[in-house]
Amino acid sequence: MIGDTQLVDIFKALSDAHRLELFHLLVYSDQTNSELMNATGLSQNLLSHHLSVMADCKLIEVHQSIGDARRRYYSPNLQTAREVSHWWQQYSPSLSRPMPRLERPRRVLFLCSTNSMRSLMAEAMANHLSNGALLVRSAGLLPGRGIPSLTYRVLEEHAIPSDHLEMKTYRTLGDTNFEFVITVCDRVHESEMPPELAHAEIIHWSLRDPLQETSDPQEQLALSRELYQTILLRLTFFVQRLAESERAP
Repeated sequence: MIGDTQLVDIFKALSDAHRLELFHLLVYSDQTNSELMNATGLSQNLLSHHLSVMADCKLIEVHQSIGDARRRYYSPNLQTAREVSHWWQQYSPSLSRPMPRLERPRRVLFLCSTNSMRSLMAEAMANHLSNGALLVRSAGLLPGRGIPSLTYRVLEEHAIPSDHLEMKTYRTLGDTNFEFVITVCDRVHESEMPPELAHAEIIHWSLRDPLQETSDPQEQLALSRELYQTILLRLTFFVQRLAESERAP
């Protein structure tokens, strides 16, 4: 398992354009010092510095040629690359498979100002796509004026049932025993949480409201489709992390 210190050193190493170029070259083919100088135009001293930094964090390896002992070959440490990939997967939602089932479903409330597009879309998507992992409601702090038609349109494009959706406030929910309250509106997140919901773990997703971003119908539709994809990634990551926490010793 790769450690945090090594990760920091690796990201620092790859944050330099020359070292990133060197890594690209070496992943493709092992090369000698002189070959790397010709490929990059770096001076001997500068090249040696960059290679040393990369070797110190185990991004690359060096070994003596078995044909000419005066030569040294630099090669990628693909085991390190593999470990970085495994680390990164913890923070990369995978859409290539269904969301994992949990040992028990989690009760979640998506909370917005008026229970409009963002929270309603999240409710519909979570209940349909979470494979039973989430039991989801949505609500607003204040009453709304009607569900935006774009909500239905975008959900229909992805075959997400929406006929059950209704705008409501958290006061009308009855049972407020949620494990997670996910605020999808910055205004709600920055205001005081209602006492009825304060016992839950509060999570914030700062989602853009397409209807507040622009008045152009086509732009609103494009942003609504982007909102769907954003919620999908956030939901997937959320459920995958819950599943990982259940597997942890």
